[in-house]
Amino acid sequence: MADNNPVFSLLPVQAGLLRHLSLSLPDMGLDLDTLLEREGYTSSLWLDNQQEVPALLLENLLSHCLNETGDELFGFHLAQRVRPEGFGVLGYIRQACQNLQDFILLCIRYEHLLSGFGKTGLQKEPGRCVWSWSAYTLNPTFERHASEFILAAFSTTRSLLKDPQCPWLTEVRFTHSAPQTMAARKEVEAHFGCRVRYNQKHNGLVMPVETLSQPFNSADPGLMHSLEQHAQSLEASRTVKGFYYRAYKITREQILSRQASKENLASALGISSRHLHRQLSRENINYRALHEQVMLTLAIEYLSTSNRTIENIAMALGYTESQSFIRWFKKQTGQTPSRYRDISLSRKP
Repeated sequence: MADNNPVFSLLPVQAGLLRHLSLSLPDMGLDLDTLLEREGYTSSLWLDNQQEVPALLLENLLSHCLNETGDELFGFHLAQRVRPEGFGVLGYIRQACQNLQDFILLCIRYEHLLSGFGKTGLQKEPGRCVWSWSAYTLNPTFERHASEFILAAFSTTRSLLKDPQCPWLTEVRFTHSAPQTMAARKEVEAHFGCRVRYNQKHNGLVMPVETLSQPFNSADPGLMHSLEQHAQSLEASRTVKGFYYRAYKITREQILSRQASKENLASALGISSRHLHRQLSRENINYRALHEQVMLTLAIEYLSTSNRTIENIAMALGYTESQSFIRWFKKQTGQTPSRYRDISLSRKP
């Protein structure tokens, strides 16, 4: 199996993400229920954390918010109203983590429980690391506000560091262009406390490597274990809903049985390959992206919950030799499989 770069497509998202909006929008003079009604939705939908909503709904909600406020930094300002409860179990997990690296790796592991509309990563550069995030979207306006929202929300994690004087951000990177006004640019830089660079290859917070191991002042291993168990139970209880999740479940089974292919998935769903392509396109995803997501989930599950060797896991996922699997996993998570396993095991009491 050849290594592939991650494919970024906009997936169906968990309605639980709207919980954060319900808590934050009133402070900005907006009412989520009113905005949802414009799109034909009701609050009873987003109160069900297991329900997924079309990603287009988020894009349309953003459009309404921008029209109402005219705020070119809407996503950035929304992030400044972040509350832990708005992010469900991940919000509370952050409070109990041992250090920043633990939290980043848990974001990679569980972020789909929150939304599914983006991907967190951790890349190493000489003397520094990059806590990155990419939106699954082709909508540049949504990508801009979502990226500013996520990175600004990520940056609030500094308040949890036991040593508030430890080195923090050295720069922030965004793929989009700079805000139109100098006042807006200065406001963003003042928030992050460092240089903010635009038109970059990726979105990310850049920091010294040693920052990753700085302890959190609220670390609680016992609570951490309980919260992880809760997150795992949420994963296990997720109802398979809609075409995307049926395709996800079948792809998982086919990877494990060494039968994964676009043609076999179409056959299992009882449709033609052309129809499969159309159906996945309606979900704003393609087969390659679906396959990548299932592979990463399986790899993390094996590393976190089993004693299988790296070679055995690589073979289970269809790799003919372990080095290809190791390179792929590191590209996805910023960690080698062995390092990821060590960190995962160290969190268990």
